[in-house]
Amino acid sequence: MRRRIRGVLALTLVFALVLTCPVQAERVLASGRTPLDTSRSNNVYNIQLAIASLDGTTVGDGEFFSFNDTVGPRTASYGYKNGINGRGVKIMGGGVAQVATTLYLALKGIPGIQYAEKKAYTTFTDAYTTKANAILVDYKAGTDFSFYNESGQDFGIDMWIRNGYVYCQLVSDDSGGGKWGDGYSEIYLTGSSAQINNIELAAYSIDDTNLQHGQKFSFNDVVGPRTERYGYRRALNGRGVMVVGGGVAQVASAIHMAVKNLDCVEITEKTIYRNYNQDYVSDISDAIALDYGDDIDYVFRYTGYGTLCIYTHVQDDVLICEIYEYY
Repeated sequence: MRRRIRGVLALTLVFALVLTCPVQAERVLASGRTPLDTSRSNNVYNIQLAIASLDGTTVGDGEFFSFNDTVGPRTASYGYKNGINGRGVKIMGGGVAQVATTLYLALKGIPGIQYAEKKAYTTFTDAYTTKANAILVDYKAGTDFSFYNESGQDFGIDMWIRNGYVYCQLVSDDSGGGKWGDGYSEIYLTGSSAQINNIELAAYSIDDTNLQHGQKFSFNDVVGPRTERYGYRRALNGRGVMVVGGGVAQVASAIHMAVKNLDCVEITEKTIYRNYNQDYVSDISDAIALDYGDDIDYVFRYTGYGTLCIYTHVQDDVLICEIYEYY
């Protein structure tokens, strides 16, 4: 294993509760996330320390990874505090198992991972995941979470905290198409505060939408009406006209760019702006037009046999869409 250069992220991680997602220079292979109980300040601190040790690690094809070896001892001399573990007991380093669990949820999206040691809690009282996914780690007792990377390629581990969640992405430096059916897109937001407000509202409505085999994603059904009653404001749309909810179509464009080349997605309804005059997408075929009142929608169907997960969020004035297929 080796560490990738991550700038000052690891240093910042220990001191900031809410962190931004690392800039995407790689291709996302798989991801996982777990909700963070921010009321447990010691747990949050311990989680940040463990993340700082993991973030930027690269696991080469055929290499062995050990959580305990990478993170090291969870003791006061290493900066850890007493926190609540997954079974509700206060211990030194309590909360670190959530980091192992988040990593495990991401690893489930990659074929070819051979687990050397993976132990779940026999009793689990926390709320950040299900009991079956709750990974137990204990450095002092020698309980590890370890695996061999037999996926056929190297991957890096990116971890961070943002908006009350612990995130893990497994990334590749290969910028080719999604090896396991995953999609990713970014749109840089340069519009007014009203437009960004509308985009954030729509992205929040869609974030963490899951589809099973045969289910359809309808933008209008998921997001709902774009009216002042629901917090939307007047802003420019894709053809430069001021409308309530202006900018929301950028979210549909981001989703379209993330899914359009996936073999497991069939696009069943798509309308593009005829008079598109903005610059958030370079190809007019990606400039999706929407109108809730006139029933102009963006719809696709999931044809795979796992679970298709859609994540949309705004971070540092960048609209990000991530699509993952889990089995």
